[in-house]
Amino acid sequence: MIDKKDINVEGVALNEASTEIEVFAKKVFDKLIEESVYPIPYYYSIYFFNMLEDEPNEFKKSVMELIELEGSNELEEDLKFEQKLKQSFKFSKELVQHSAMVYKLSNMLKDKNNSYLSEIDNISTPQAFKNILLSSKKNIEIINKKMSSSLKSIKDLYAKNVTTLKEIEKETIFDSVYGLYNKNYFLRELKREIKQIEKFKHTSSLIVLKANDEVLNKLKSEKSKRVVNRFISKILLKTSRRTDIIAHLGDGIFGMLLKHTDRIGSMRTSERLSDMISNSSMFIEGDELEVKIVIGISEIFSDKNEVEIMDCTYSKLNEAQEEGLLYKLCEEQ
Repeated sequence: MIDKKDINVEGVALNEASTEIEVFAKKVFDKLIEESVYPIPYYYSIYFFNMLEDEPNEFKKSVMELIELEGSNELEEDLKFEQKLKQSFKFSKELVQHSAMVYKLSNMLKDKNNSYLSEIDNISTPQAFKNILLSSKKNIEIINKKMSSSLKSIKDLYAKNVTTLKEIEKETIFDSVYGLYNKNYFLRELKREIKQIEKFKHTSSLIVLKANDEVLNKLKSEKSKRVVNRFISKILLKTSRRTDIIAHLGDGIFGMLLKHTDRIGSMRTSERLSDMISNSSMFIEGDELEVKIVIGISEIFSDKNEVEIMDCTYSKLNEAQEEGLLYKLCEEQ
């Protein structure tokens, strides 16, 4: 195992509180520099796993546990999602086939009726008329039986497809209106972050924000309000870090999961976002509009679940709106 006392980062010795993974990470970085390899994530990951093989089993196990926790079971979730998509395509294909059959049977019934009408015009005896009626009855019964079967299949397939599509919708991760993650994905990531905080004892924060009501109340249409919300979402995307999770939580409220960020960092982020949004020019309904936002902030504590944390942050968002403040923070209980 690497001796921490022999390692220096920019001339500062790593103290005993430094973890083994930090020391190992420094060793990997030094190896890249030594071999004149660019220390970008692609090469770093290759060296990381190669050099990990030379470490003791206990250390390797702890590192892999960390990686597995970070990676979750996304591949398995993707597989289930793809299976449901294929099932929906199958139902849709069968619906089209049965609809085509109903169309074909309807045309067949129409042609038969036209044929019988032509024959009736040339009837000379009551017996001939009776024969036509019996023949038409028999053919119509056959067609109706096939049509009833296809209509029942269409009804059943439609119900199955609706159920499958609802399940697919629950598992989607993007909000199509604003081009951000949706609430379902955001809550999953928040739940996972709570578990990581419980295990690794770092600090992360949650921000929820929306356009100030006094701004929205000036607008005459829902379309204009959506334009304002899109304006906010674009700035959130533009200014966020790659590690941040940004989502539309519904009703024009946006969420930001700020990993490895304490309340001081989240307050600074809130102030920076407010400045960028209010200082950006926006023209709507013929006038220049200064967009202001309100924010609720919470540090994420491992003794609370995602629902409790979200409820507190929403509550602080509403309090900030009522009190005319930029933001309010949840206090640790």
